[in-house]
Amino acid sequence: MLKKSILFIFMLSGLLMAEIIWQPSYRIAKEEAQKQNRPMLVILVSHTCRWCRKLENRTLQNPEIVAYVNKYFVPVLIYREDGNFPDFISSSLVPTTFFLTPDEKNIVKPAMGYWDPDDYMSDLTLAIDKFKKHRAPR
Repeated sequence: MLKKSILFIFMLSGLLMAEIIWQPSYRIAKEEAQKQNRPMLVILVSHTCRWCRKLENRTLQNPEIVAYVNKYFVPVLIYREDGNFPDFISSSLVPTTFFLTPDEKNIVKPAMGYWDPDDYMSDLTLAIDKFKKHRAPR
């Protein structure tokens, strides 16, 4: 019984501490997306944006969001101030989430602003559904 309890605690703590596996740069995310034939989840943020922190700390820490993003997307978080990304990744508002094919085409319209986990999940699933329907067979 004690072994089962300890195992359960380790499994639970692993789920609670799971994080999105972010790519270190846009370029690397694009390369990985092409290799894996998976869409990119590109989130444009700013160092000084409180809504960006809320998205990062609430929505992107939600265990369901973490699991879904890690399973279906190649994610990258980019800071507007750093400028190390293509020009077409632009928005007057941050945070903005882009759902891109491996060849950098929009899958669905970018999602601007903060979204709670339930609403964000609906955009994630919509993007994956559209990507699966329109991607070229391997």
